Amino acid sequence: MKKLVSYFLGIFAIGLVGCQQERHSDLKAEGPQGLFRPATEKDVSATEYRVGPPDKLMLRAPGIKEIEGFATQIRPDGKISLPLLGELYVANKTPEELSKMVTEAAAKYYTNAEVRVEVAEYASKFYYVFGTAVREQGKKPYTGRNTVISALAQAGFTEDAWPQQVSVSRPEKANQPRAMAIIDMKKMYMTGDTTQNYLLEEGDIIQVPNSPLAQWEKDTRKILGPLTQSVGAVQMASPTKAGP
Repeated sequence: MKKLVSYFLGIFAIGLVGCQQERHSDLKAEGPQGLFRPATEKDVSATEYRVGPPDKLMLRAPGIKEIEGFATQIRPDGKISLPLLGELYVANKTPEELSKMVTEAAAKYYTNAEVRVEVAEYASKFYYVFGTAVREQGKKPYTGRNTVISALAQAGFTEDAWPQQVSVSRPEKANQPRAMAIIDMKKMYMTGDTTQNYLLEEGDIIQVPNSPLAQWEKDTRKILGPLTQSVGAVQMASPTKAGP
């Protein structure tokens, strides 16, 4: 019986290794005309993030005590209420656009007014990291500055990860089709080539698969338990030979 179990496990292992195939990027995903673009220092520092409910904002206005250091959350109607300046509609504007708008509103009351608006808490947009081979999977706040490397550094690989086969999927949008890129994180770590360190977009989905060996071990454990129990049951049911 033990030989039979070993035989089936061997066949099962061969099948699993054969099924764990490498994936490849969609043709429209990468390259000069691809939907994914490598992150540059300019991209990461100069975000085009557009705020929305329930993001939290912080105002910096030296010399205007009413709003200096004032923190507020964007309401569901897309507005904020500021001391002295009243209600302002801010949804779908960038921090730079907001800074200009609030500065213009403050200029009605102050000379040489200068206001800078910052996003204190990102809570309206997200990207996602999935896979049992990462330590912290789930929904992540999107800031407009997220990259593949920063996202995976935050999520963290486990020893089961297959870093050469990380996928980044971009859902279909009104002006672009769905696309998926396969990222070789090991190559980036080992060579410093950050060509595939793409700038993420809202809604992107990162998936980290198990390595072929880790997946084989997990799947083997699923069938090993029932088979072991079956062997034990058969052995218990088998009549024992009487001694001489």
